[in-house]
Amino acid sequence: MTNTNPYKFLQGGGEMGKLIRSIDWSQTAIGDVATWPAELKIATGIMLSTPFPMYIAWGKEYIQLYNDGYRPILGATKHPQAMGISTRETFAEIWHIIESMFDGVMDGQAVGFPNFMLPLDRNGYVEECFFDFSYSPISDEDGNIGGVLVTVIEITEKVKTLADLQQAKQDLETAKGETEGQRDQLKRFFMEAPAAICVTNGPEFVFELINPLYQQFFPERQILGKPVLDALPEIRGPVYDILKGVYNDDKTFEGNELLIPLARYDGGPMEDRYFNFIYQPRHNSIGKVDGILVFAFEVTDMVNAKKELEKEKDKFKLAILAAELGTFDMDMTKGTMEWDDRCRELFGIDHEEIVTYEKDFLQGLHPDDKERVIKVIERVFNRSESNGFYDVEYRTIGVADKKVRWLRAKGQAYFDNEDKPYRFIGSVLEVTDKKQEELRKNDFITMVSHELKTPLSALSGYVQMLHLQAAKNMDTFAGSILGKVGQQVKKMTGIINGFLNISQIEAGKIPLNKRKFAFADLVNEIIEAYTIIAPDHSITNHIYEPIIIHADYDRLEQVLLNLLNNAVKYSPNGKKIDITSKVTGEMLRVSVKDEGLGIEPSDVKKLFDRFFRVDNHHTKAIPGFGIGLYLCSEIIRLHEGRIWVESEIGSGSTFIFELPIMDSTEYLPK
Repeated sequence: MTNTNPYKFLQGGGEMGKLIRSIDWSQTAIGDVATWPAELKIATGIMLSTPFPMYIAWGKEYIQLYNDGYRPILGATKHPQAMGISTRETFAEIWHIIESMFDGVMDGQAVGFPNFMLPLDRNGYVEECFFDFSYSPISDEDGNIGGVLVTVIEITEKVKTLADLQQAKQDLETAKGETEGQRDQLKRFFMEAPAAICVTNGPEFVFELINPLYQQFFPERQILGKPVLDALPEIRGPVYDILKGVYNDDKTFEGNELLIPLARYDGGPMEDRYFNFIYQPRHNSIGKVDGILVFAFEVTDMVNAKKELEKEKDKFKLAILAAELGTFDMDMTKGTMEWDDRCRELFGIDHEEIVTYEKDFLQGLHPDDKERVIKVIERVFNRSESNGFYDVEYRTIGVADKKVRWLRAKGQAYFDNEDKPYRFIGSVLEVTDKKQEELRKNDFITMVSHELKTPLSALSGYVQMLHLQAAKNMDTFAGSILGKVGQQVKKMTGIINGFLNISQIEAGKIPLNKRKFAFADLVNEIIEAYTIIAPDHSITNHIYEPIIIHADYDRLEQVLLNLLNNAVKYSPNGKKIDITSKVTGEMLRVSVKDEGLGIEPSDVKKLFDRFFRVDNHHTKAIPGFGIGLYLCSEIIRLHEGRIWVESEIGSGSTFIFELPIMDSTEYLPK
């Protein structure tokens, strides 16, 4: 089986992009990629498209995603297992330090620190690591926060270099009063120091000494022995004023990421370059300033990286605004529910007060959808049934404008260690135009189907009359032909009824005639009837316990007949079909297993879509319109159940559905 990536935002990203695409996110607290909120998808796409170190910690569990630029920060022991697990686990040794920062960001408090030290165990031992970083909230257009965006540049080596520089500075101060021999030693130290160092002399700041690293700032420019304005005339202005201030006021100046336009070569183009530096007054034997010591480190690449990250953040914010989604956030711990302006608009709310679940959400639902949506949410809050995933369509009636709108809502509930929901976050999108178009199509299908049924009924009657006449005349040939015509009329009637069922289900016009019955009775009746239809197949019924359900007998009969019919059609060489019924929790689980062709993995997700048919050389000769499984899924959905398929090419398929059950003790044998 070949993995494919249907999500454009997961494209690229190098090695970490491949790793992210290989993970089954449905098994993590983030949930399946298809359910990710827009802000997470956009943040992930931005992260994978940039070479700069970025890292996402999503949700209350702070589930981690990161890019190739961030990968080296994890060292040899934390990668690749860090991908898709909680920050608490990956950075357990420093969680007591950063936990409050993460929690603060989730409350809307962005943080950032330069030169921040963290003791990390990332290579089999604890080492002091230094970072310039910021923790920023990942929020939707209304500021609802779903996770933390970490932009970080490791500066451990730079900090060590600066520490060496500071040590060099201290050594320099100690060496001031030493002999000429000590001066020579100090000069050698300067020349070998791991930082860029120069010494200027007098009020004109003549370059008295420069080390190789300082010279690298200006390749091929002759600056030694020249006054600073002759050697570097482009610094005239703020930088030169700083030098004069240090010299005249005898005060050290420390610059951080200071912009200094400089040319690298004589006559070369001016470049915006950034430096961290220290201007330290140098004193003569009587304590008077006679020059300046300069310790410098170019940070142009680091500053440009930060600017690029800021641009990416701005793109992220614009993308969120363009999505036109309404967002909601229920905090069960605090007992609050927050809606953005778009969500309020979609529910037709005109007040400025705090919204509530009872007053605003439930009251805003269309009466015909309210009970169904409540049950969907109840399942969302049951982790074992839904894993917190929320995806539903419903109508709202605006309180102020009385306008009916169709909405598609998607979200995720988060659970504590006791599987109790503490947060429910999601978004809503208006799909009114789409639903109205579907309803118009359904009305058209219904009208055409009804119009076709009338002449088809007359044709069926005429065929029956001719069949009787042929029997009376003992015309066996005509009787045989008319029998085949009658079979085709029945097939056409079934097709039309299928279309009618589709339009009626989607219009919400099919009521369920529910009653209590023993499920085994239904299965046995179907098998008995189907044995006549498919005598070449062996149908086995496995019932593990007596089960009573409250359901529509005829509709479930339609589901089972459809699944059996498919098992026969797509099992030309397979003779065995197994039907299994058993209780799983509070649900009845029914499976229909065949030994047929099997289904390609790429087709499994679309199998229950309306009008979808598997298209390959094995199935072209098998008749059908692709509506049977769609009808089955809708009937099961109306029963508050679910249906799915498990299949392997060449080994057959197993169709499974679940339904709520009654108390099975009511049907125990006396």
